[in-house]
Amino acid sequence: MQSLLSALRDAAMSRDAWPKALQRLMDKAGVAGAALIVTNKTTGTVDEAVFCGLSAEFKPRYVDHYAALDPYSPLLDARWTMLTTCLPEALLRRSEWYNDFVLSCGVRDILGTRLSDTAGHSVILGVHQRIGRPFSQDVEPLIAAITEPLRYAARCHHDRLNGGHQVGDPQTTKPAEGSRFFFHIENGAKYPDESGRVFLSPAHAAECGLTIARELAQDGDWSGFSIVVTDEWGRTITRVPIVSRP
Repeated sequence: MQSLLSALRDAAMSRDAWPKALQRLMDKAGVAGAALIVTNKTTGTVDEAVFCGLSAEFKPRYVDHYAALDPYSPLLDARWTMLTTCLPEALLRRSEWYNDFVLSCGVRDILGTRLSDTAGHSVILGVHQRIGRPFSQDVEPLIAAITEPLRYAARCHHDRLNGGHQVGDPQTTKPAEGSRFFFHIENGAKYPDESGRVFLSPAHAAECGLTIARELAQDGDWSGFSIVVTDEWGRTITRVPIVSRP
């Protein structure tokens, strides 16, 4: 998990780091592909796309043709939504996008979300599972733990699109002082962290939350609890279950 959070932190700082971040996500989630798509709302076209795994070689076909036929991406919002549960089977059977693109890539199902949305652009992310393989039960807790770091990286990508500079690039920006994040312990009741710690980004804070959970997991008394990381406004950054290993 730490390598995934580190890769997401890198993606927040540089567009070139997104392929590595998606590959880390694929490895951790046990899926066969992933795609990050930036859509220009003014033109209705894809400004940028990063495809990894099964669909990588099909990226030009999606950008040039199938993006306009995609019935799934416009339905995505801040929730994580499964393709096969949000679109009826009858529609998928007659969809050129699904039959000639998705299935041709070897993909059976997609779990996607809209990571960022502004007046000019939207950023969506989908993880792809191959035909004949279901999503693992581990995917849901993993997604819950990394959603906010993913959103932060996508917002930074938006900033670069709108401002034309690399967010967090030490050669072009001044070092940030950081923000305060809090590490609460919950198991139905909440044991609040009153002091918090200062980190440069939500991704750094999420990585610390994972470390705390792993340390507490060594003591079986904490099993069933969670570390809930929040920002100074009380917004949840991530929730990491404390799982004691036998």
